[in-house]
Amino acid sequence: MPPATLVASAALLVLASTACSPPPVDWAAQQWVARPTGAAVVLGADGIVRAASLTALAARLEPPSGPVCAGSLRVAIARRTIYGVWWAPRPDSGARLLAARSTDDGRTWSAAAPVDTTDAGSTGCRREPPAIAADSMSGYVHVTYALRAVEGPGLFFSHSMDDGATFHAPVAILYGERLGRTSVAADGDLVVIGFEDPNSRVPRIGLALSNSMGHIFEHRILPVSDDNGTAVRPLTAARGRRIAVAWAADSSAAMPATLSVRIGTVR
Repeated sequence: MPPATLVASAALLVLASTACSPPPVDWAAQQWVARPTGAAVVLGADGIVRAASLTALAARLEPPSGPVCAGSLRVAIARRTIYGVWWAPRPDSGARLLAARSTDDGRTWSAAAPVDTTDAGSTGCRREPPAIAADSMSGYVHVTYALRAVEGPGLFFSHSMDDGATFHAPVAILYGERLGRTSVAADGDLVVIGFEDPNSRVPRIGLALSNSMGHIFEHRILPVSDDNGTAVRPLTAARGRRIAVAWAADSSAAMPATLSVRIGTVR
C-alpha cells in the first residue's frame, strides 16, 4: 500500500475511533436553580448553589505585600490554610499573577510565588480575576485565568504540587481573543475547569477535564451550555467522579437570581 494511502487509512481509523468513543461525561438534564442571597455563591457537586463567604473573606483579609489589583484577590481554603491568587500591576501596564498562603486566618502571608509573569497585554488591572481551588485530598493548588501571552491570548492553567510554594509552567486550555471568566474545581485526580468560550460568537460555557491532577487535560467540551441565549460567569464543582457546572444568562455585575446547572458523572 502506498505511503499516502497508509496515512489516509490511519487518519480514518482515528476519526472512526473518536466518533465511536463514548462522551467523557454522562450528563443529567439541565436544570435552573435559585441563587441564594450572600456576597458570593459556591456550586456543590450535587448541583445545589449555596451562599459562600469566600469573596467577602478576600475583601476582609490583610492584602499580601506589594501592589494588588483591586478586586482581583481570590481565595480557597483547605487543610486550615487560606490560599490566595491575585493580579499585581507592572509599570509597563502589564500584570503578574501571584499566589501566597496564610496559616493564621489571613493576618500574614507567605512570600508571593509567581504563577504567570508572561503577560504581554497593556490593560493593567482591567482584566478578569483569576480562579483558584485547593484540594484537600491531593494537597495541590490549581489556578485558572485569562491572559494575553506572547504566543497569543487565551485561557491558561497552572498548579502547585508543594502547598503553593511554587507553580508549574502554565499550559493553555484554549486560545482566543475574548478573555473571559474561568472557574476551577478539583477532587483528587479530577480537575474541572469551566470557562467562557473565547472563540464563540455567542457567549457559551466550555469545560476542560483532567483525570491526572491537572498534568494533562484529556478532554475539552464545547459547549456545555445550551444553544438558547447567552451563557457567562461559570461555576464548577467536583466530588469523586461527579461534577456540576453552572452559568448565568447575562454578564451584569451582580450575579443574577437564577442560574442554569448541569450535573454529570465523569467516565
